[in-house]
Amino acid sequence: MEKDARELLLKYHQGQATAEEKARLENWLHNYNAEMEHGLSDEQLELAHEQNWAAVKPNTSKPSIPLWKKLSVAASILLCLGLAFYFYPAVRPIPQAQSAKTNPIAPGGNKAFLTLSNGQKISLTDATNGKLAEQSGIQITKTATGMLVYQLTDQPNPSGKTSYNTIETPKGGQYQLILPDGSKVWLNAASTLTFPTSFASLKTRKVELIGEAYFEIAKNKTSPFIVKSAKQEVKVLGTHFNINSYADEQSTTTTLLEGSVNIVSLNKAENVILKPGQQSTLNNNKINVTEINTEEAIAWKNGLFIFNDENIKSIMKKIARWYNVEITFKGNLDHVSFVGNYARNKDLESLLENIELTEKVQFKIEGRRIEVIAK
Repeated sequence: MEKDARELLLKYHQGQATAEEKARLENWLHNYNAEMEHGLSDEQLELAHEQNWAAVKPNTSKPSIPLWKKLSVAASILLCLGLAFYFYPAVRPIPQAQSAKTNPIAPGGNKAFLTLSNGQKISLTDATNGKLAEQSGIQITKTATGMLVYQLTDQPNPSGKTSYNTIETPKGGQYQLILPDGSKVWLNAASTLTFPTSFASLKTRKVELIGEAYFEIAKNKTSPFIVKSAKQEVKVLGTHFNINSYADEQSTTTTLLEGSVNIVSLNKAENVILKPGQQSTLNNNKINVTEINTEEAIAWKNGLFIFNDENIKSIMKKIARWYNVEITFKGNLDHVSFVGNYARNKDLESLLENIELTEKVQFKIEGRRIEVIAK
């Protein structure tokens, strides 16, 4: 563990740390528990720093960057005490937080509503596990793990017409489903997916998305898979990708993890093909492509928030969707950004207290309303 910590610190200092490693280290510093230092004299703190800095980077002078020195000292204390080097410690309470300590605001979870082609609406949160419905030659099942699965039955579609279902997650909800062709979809909070109950007779497998979803598409060379959102269409044969297309966002982003996708703006003005590790941003009918760390784009799917120098207003949009809260802002926050990794299964107060440790903002919590105040 000591070796891993020192290697990570060294990578950070040399500028070789990945965005995720950098976020983990800086987030750990922000969360650093002051009680660790209690009982250690200034001389002991400095000695711990000197001894472990020498082990991390021999034959060099001490760094002059304050953040790096803080990281090095903090890690040294843990190493000298023989403690494990964790990056997700318990958060200590912040006395100045303006929160009426009533009931904590819990994180989101598996919540969704399914609307069948006949108009019947099913709460997937309340539905028992097992068979939910059967229509158009398709059996719809909720698994014990909270997943919605569409499976072909031996009974053909009597009408021969294509019918559609819609799954919708509220704020504070997410859900996973397996489409009739075997494609997997993870739906983020406040999102909607409309799709055919069967792709058997269709030349293209076309679905419509509002919000954000991660797709793992089953390969079928004769039937392309198309995801339509408000401003674009993404055409694939078999691949893994993420689309963020919320109505309250100025741009639509598509991130490719595996395979290849063709992105076309709905006005046909722009058309690009992404490679793995690339992200497209569609804004004002223009598509910009950049290389990114894909783990950040799908952090939500993996149960994390990853903020990499992200503006506080963008962060609060994500928090509002996941915790189902209302956000207001006070003061100039245009240039306030934050770095950190946080588990999405923690209560909201813990996350806000972590952000307050940056001393850039303060939060006032009243029920499910959060005011973000510039400091």
